[in-house]
Amino acid sequence: MNSLQVELYQESSQTVVGFPYLSLQLEPNVTVALKLSYVRETLTLAADHFTQMPNVHPCLMGLIEHRSSVFWVLDLPQLLGFAPIDSTVIETHIAVLQIANMFLGLGVYRIGRVKRIIDAEIRSPVGRELPSAITPFLQGLVEEEIDQEKVYVLDVEAIARFSFSV
Repeated sequence: MNSLQVELYQESSQTVVGFPYLSLQLEPNVTVALKLSYVRETLTLAADHFTQMPNVHPCLMGLIEHRSSVFWVLDLPQLLGFAPIDSTVIETHIAVLQIANMFLGLGVYRIGRVKRIIDAEIRSPVGRELPSAITPFLQGLVEEEIDQEKVYVLDVEAIARFSFSV
């Protein structure tokens, strides 16, 4: 009779450090990040999917209907004091956020990758040249040593609380 030999290998587990954040590109050299726990999904939509509304804050791109929900999409670069998204682009990249029972779309130039950020590494951006409009939404700055990238960490709840009245 043949004996069946089973060998068990112990997997070497790596400790995962930091919380997951989704990076978003506002301009070629400006990257922001927000906690992945707020991100429901990301999508790319053509300009004709937005329902424009009159007399609204300039950074509101319009309303969209997606998966039986209707919500605003805002031009995140414009809200934060950077150049607005070019209105002639064919498609807009959107990070759909869920804050409690509310949905909000953030229009950006490009959706980046998921980064792990340790809260202790988030520093004050004092002394950086930034538009003053970003300050109410800024949690801090992380400078990544590997690729020398600066990532501005945003406070999602501050964006959701912002009054978009004109």
